[in-house]
Amino acid sequence: MATENIIILVVCVIGFCLLGFGFNNRNQNWGVALMWVGVVTMLGPIAYRLLTLF
Repeated sequence: MATENIIILVVCVIGFCLLGFGFNNRNQNWGVALMWVGVVTMLGPIAYRLLTLF
């Protein structure tokens, strides 16, 4: 159980970094796409945890 939480935390941190890096380069098209990838990467594990919790 602890390793699953660590994996989810690492994936969320990676998604947050992608979101921040994309926000810094939001004037290019790839920066906007990177923000979308970061959002989806962050929300995926959160949705997984909510679905397994309830």
